[in-house]
Amino acid sequence: MGNLNVKDITGKLRNQAVWIMLAGLVVIFSIFVPNFASSGNFITILRQVSNIGILAVGLTFVLIAGGIDLSVGAMIPLAGVASAFFMVNYALPPVAAVLLAMCIGIFVGLVNGVIITYTRMPPLIMTLGMGYACRGMAFIITDGYPVYGIPSSVRIIGQGYILKLVPVCVLIMIFVIVAGAVIMNKTHLGRQFYAIGGNEEAARLSGINVIRIRVIAYVICGLLASVSGIVMMSRINSGQPLSGVNMEMDALIACVVGGISVLGGEGKATGMIGGMLVMGVLANALAVAGTSDYFQQVVKGGVLVIVVAVDSLSRLRKN
Repeated sequence: MGNLNVKDITGKLRNQAVWIMLAGLVVIFSIFVPNFASSGNFITILRQVSNIGILAVGLTFVLIAGGIDLSVGAMIPLAGVASAFFMVNYALPPVAAVLLAMCIGIFVGLVNGVIITYTRMPPLIMTLGMGYACRGMAFIITDGYPVYGIPSSVRIIGQGYILKLVPVCVLIMIFVIVAGAVIMNKTHLGRQFYAIGGNEEAARLSGINVIRIRVIAYVICGLLASVSGIVMMSRINSGQPLSGVNMEMDALIACVVGGISVLGGEGKATGMIGGMLVMGVLANALAVAGTSDYFQQVVKGGVLVIVVAVDSLSRLRKN
């Protein structure tokens, strides 16, 4: 009975590990990093992680379904540049330009999903190649130059506030996270993502259309990557072909730190929230403390390797 209680406690601690880590980091940095523990800085952290959060929700669908998408970082400049280009060069209304950019994201996700599922190409290779193609298209559209002259009404997406307190981009991130969590945890479609990620053959034998569900996961990921790109475009007030560099890795780290397995079938959107905040707090505190960007990259890489190693060892023990 005592052993059972210990196992229960250990399991609960493991499930809450990301939140314990987050609380520990906040306490440590509040003590040792000047100006970290201020309401203004916490709002800044939320604004900084809004793009990563939106991106990570889309990546969560793909990871749980047993795939991976490294093209999402390159879809950010493509969506941002395309929407800006439509508004500035073709005088399209902002809503139409934004919708067209979102359609581009859906199309890229559809192409990823169809080719991966029908050819059995490794998702890593397919999405890496698609990432190069997307970033190349962003440069072709702009000839390598930023697109300026965005209508002022668009800036509210990335720069505006509600009641002068909550950034609009944070509200968009919260909406995306809630919608993603509802789909994953409360719908039949969400259970199918878990099923094919956990055991594809068993899911197929139980009547699940594996190809359709996996394609849907990539389409959702592409859509949310384009939304993140539009928010980024609005935030920096221009379409920048160089934006979004390495953001796919930041989103991936947020997912795995939050307990989403890179091997598929495990994890929750709520855990991803914790992982996103951990990485946001870590990056912000290191920046406030004057740490170089190069050292921050070392920290992020180390965190990714350690968390994935722990996840792999955990699965080996279960098996």
